[in-house]
Amino acid sequence: MGLVRNKQGIVFTVLAIIIAVFFTLIFSARVEKPVDYKTTLIESRISVLNNYMSNFFEYAKSTASISGYSALQGIINKEVLNDMRASGAEFETWYNYSILTGNLTSSRMCPGMTNKTLTYYLDRIRSAAEQELNINSDYRINRINTYTNQTLGAFSIGLIINLSLNITDAYANLSDTRVITSIVSIEGLLDPLYLLNGTYNQTIKKTSINKGILGIWNSSDLQQLYYNHEYRNYRHGISFINRIKSNFTPNDLGIESFVNHTAPGVKGVYTPNQSMVDYLYWQNIMLECTSPSNRVGVVEINSSIISPPGFQLDEEHRNNFNISSKDTILTCP
Repeated sequence: MGLVRNKQGIVFTVLAIIIAVFFTLIFSARVEKPVDYKTTLIESRISVLNNYMSNFFEYAKSTASISGYSALQGIINKEVLNDMRASGAEFETWYNYSILTGNLTSSRMCPGMTNKTLTYYLDRIRSAAEQELNINSDYRINRINTYTNQTLGAFSIGLIINLSLNITDAYANLSDTRVITSIVSIEGLLDPLYLLNGTYNQTIKKTSINKGILGIWNSSDLQQLYYNHEYRNYRHGISFINRIKSNFTPNDLGIESFVNHTAPGVKGVYTPNQSMVDYLYWQNIMLECTSPSNRVGVVEINSSIISPPGFQLDEEHRNNFNISSKDTILTCP
């Protein structure tokens, strides 16, 4: 039995050598080709080069999303955000530099970016192509821009990357420059608004309710958002990038959640003038409380909708969730 296994091992070894030699003859540009080398093999080699080029740009698109998410995780750090604000640096500058180099600045690393930069990933595929297919290539990242993605909504940002690839080969020299767009989700990241202004942290979780900016919302929707700590897109909300920048200008890509009125640091601290909408509460915006003669300020929502008692909303949001005034309580003494 041992002899049979040894023979099988020898056969498989020989086959492996033959296969390796076959692929080397097809793909290696360094092996001298005979005069009558078939055109089909040259075409096959050029096809391999073209496929590599296409795959390189697709790989760059995918890995930029990974690198971009990792860079966001590193930047959304209370110390980093405060330093960014104190230095007057633009978020985009530190973010793009982190994606490329793993550093926030020339002398400061971005937390968690070791072996997660875009250049790290692109170096890996370039090295693999050289080792496995004998393809010599070089790339250059010409430009990278960050923007809030208008197409996919408020829960992602986009990276626009201008990228060049050059391939040098015995059969063809290929070169191309393309602009690729990578989408970076913000779900699962800490909310910078809570991190910088709040008394507790909260991660961004997109709601499963799909009604859009102009949809008709109801009290059940409010319950889901509140109890599950979910976020929705709201036309008067604050976008994710503006939350990083502490820019409270609302826009159509704004997001919002609702402060847990029973959380430590909130319970017993808020006043009758405060709405539990996150960007209103953490800015310490004081509105009018409601009284029998005034129905335009802040109301307390009946505990049959949000419990325990004490959850407050401004009139805009009460109306947006179609909560009847009968289900509210006056907040003025």
